[in-house]
Amino acid sequence: MDKLFIIFILICTFASLTHAFCVFGKWHIIVRSDMPDNDVIVHVKSGDEDLGIHTIPFNGTFDWTFCERFDGRSLYFADFSCGSKIQSLHLFDDPVRHICYKQKFVTRTQHCYWSVRPDGFFVSHRPDGDWEHLAFWR
Repeated sequence: MDKLFIIFILICTFASLTHAFCVFGKWHIIVRSDMPDNDVIVHVKSGDEDLGIHTIPFNGTFDWTFCERFDGRSLYFADFSCGSKIQSLHLFDDPVRHICYKQKFVTRTQHCYWSVRPDGFFVSHRPDGDWEHLAFWR
């Protein structure tokens, strides 16, 4: 019985440490509104986390940080609206990860930048360029 208790404590400690230290990578996602005429409303979720509904004014941002899953299948998705425009898309999945990923040994935290514009949704590994257009408004 004592051995089971020790194993349980070790498993809980390891699980706590891996979550705290992001063994498989830490990501910081930044969504910026470049919509000059209206605020952007965004509702961001993952399979087990709801980040809520946020209003992003022109030149404003909404951001969050998370630890990547050990199997590389982290997914965050969002519903956007701005005036009469709407769109639903993945803000972080494997294709987006490949756009934003840089050498892990360069920095502990990877960054992924989104720009919401009148002509659609753009993503980059840099805040000031190399934008890839991933979706249009509906």
